[in-house]
Amino acid sequence: MADFLIKKEKTADRFAMFRPGTGLILRVSLGLFILSLVSYAVLIFIDRSQVKTEENLLQEVRVRQDELRPELVNQIFTLESKLASIQTLINKHPFSSNILKFLEENTLPNIRFLTFDFKSDTGRLEMSGDAASYAALTEQIILFERNSRVEKVEFGGLTLGAGNLVNFRLTMVFKPVLLRTPPFIEEEISE
Repeated sequence: MADFLIKKEKTADRFAMFRPGTGLILRVSLGLFILSLVSYAVLIFIDRSQVKTEENLLQEVRVRQDELRPELVNQIFTLESKLASIQTLINKHPFSSNILKFLEENTLPNIRFLTFDFKSDTGRLEMSGDAASYAALTEQIILFERNSRVEKVEFGGLTLGAGNLVNFRLTMVFKPVLLRTPPFIEEEISE
């Protein structure tokens, strides 16, 4: 009988940690270990998902990059540079901005000015550009000549350029009152 009691005690000791109130630290440790494993598995899944998303985005960027034509990108940078120059002109010469406002309001959509040289002391504006046709250029010149702010309009250098565009040079002399008027006055200046 003594052997039976000893075996029973050994068996009871073996399962002592699983009895209520005992082995609390073991249970908490086991729970934290399982929670750590689950968290690690979730992090691995998220990491793989992010890597796949990054690869897809990089592939899309490469496709879009191949679609961009280098000449268009160069034009964008050239335009940005020109816009920055015009912004500097507007900020440093507020009365000269009347000239830009005038051009904005009076330039036809099928006319494009490529160079711009304004001499504020004489009120003389020299430009070169291109037009969609001779008729469009004629209409633009008439529009400038009829404006009461313009003293004189001269044009020349007519050539037929790339894309059948009419290349031209244009010189305008503005009345002095336009240059003395505060910027962006909307009323018509007349003498």
